[in-house]
Amino acid sequence: MHISVLYENPAHEAELLRVPEVNRLYLPLERMDWRRLPEAAARCREAGKEAYLAFPYLFRRETAAYFKENRAALAEAGADGWLVRTLDQAGFLEAEGLPGRRVFDAGLYSWNREAAQVLKGLGAEELTAPYELNARELAERGREDTELVVYGCLPVMVSAQCPTQTETGACAKGKGEYAFRPLRDRKGMVFRAENRCRFCCNVIYNSVPLWLWDKPEARWDRVRFHFTWEEPGQPSRILAHCLAGSGEPPRLYTRGHFTRGVE
Repeated sequence: MHISVLYENPAHEAELLRVPEVNRLYLPLERMDWRRLPEAAARCREAGKEAYLAFPYLFRRETAAYFKENRAALAEAGADGWLVRTLDQAGFLEAEGLPGRRVFDAGLYSWNREAAQVLKGLGAEELTAPYELNARELAERGREDTELVVYGCLPVMVSAQCPTQTETGACAKGKGEYAFRPLRDRKGMVFRAENRCRFCCNVIYNSVPLWLWDKPEARWDRVRFHFTWEEPGQPSRILAHCLAGSGEPPRLYTRGHFTRGVE
């Protein structure tokens, strides 16, 4: 089994590098000092892991301009590949001639075998299984060259509106990164809105993590864990818990659409 880990908190990196069963790390470009990308990629290789750079969820005009301006830093990072969130990002990699294997994320919907082939024609070398498909639909779609997310608080909305500025009237850019604000819906469920200040957006996450590790039909050849606001030390404990063979879920969790799909 090939195990990938996408992490949002840079403080998680060191402990994840020490988990020998992890094969690949997705490094959060929005949170990293791009001058130090070669060092981060080298640490991954020294630990026997692949280093992939994760694009932001949004790729607006100013974001694309920033990436183009800093193309040299990306080219010199020495990463093994990219986690691509939008078709514009795939086009950017192609136009700039940046090397590396391209993994299309779940938001680039490979609903079925035909859609998967279209995305591969657009540059995808690996895909991420859509969150909205249930186990039966995923089996019909196929597992080839595809990662399945088996753990993580999944994003439910990406917005250009800033809850910090709305609440306080002040921009927190430069000091608001990796800050979470609780949002309560009409049913009383609490979601966490996370500032992504570098490119002025925020991500709203589900209130509880997806948990599929104990489902036999979710034991794909390629799986991914996604760590967001877990406290330092918790990601490595979760991985150890899973790799030890335990099928016990967290106290609170969701199956997402895996057992029910989308109507």
